[in-house]
Amino acid sequence: MRYTMRQIEWTPDGTDSLNEILAYYDTYRAGEKAAWNIYEKIIKEIELLKLEETKTKQTQELKDIGVLDVYELSINPWKVYYKIQSDNKKVFVLFVLDARRNIEEILISKVIDNKI
Repeated sequence: MRYTMRQIEWTPDGTDSLNEILAYYDTYRAGEKAAWNIYEKIIKEIELLKLEETKTKQTQELKDIGVLDVYELSINPWKVYYKIQSDNKKVFVLFVLDARRNIEEILISKVIDNKI
């Protein structure tokens, strides 16, 4: 059996949202080492999306309003939102959110702002 690898591409919002989380943990929570550990944890899970066989989960909040091409990856307590290119060769990381926030409100505002 031959496995095909997808390419991971970060959008500007994806990079910014991850950097905001890391800066928050570095500055206000537990310091640079904790921020680095969070970074490694999130990147490790995102790297698994390279495998075409990785199961995807639609985002219920977006599915309810008709957005069917955005998926989520839960990395407790964060969620990574991404799209898969139509030819299945790329994954676009849209943003990373802390799931303890009001996810539905944030997602709807991103739809309104055409960020999804």
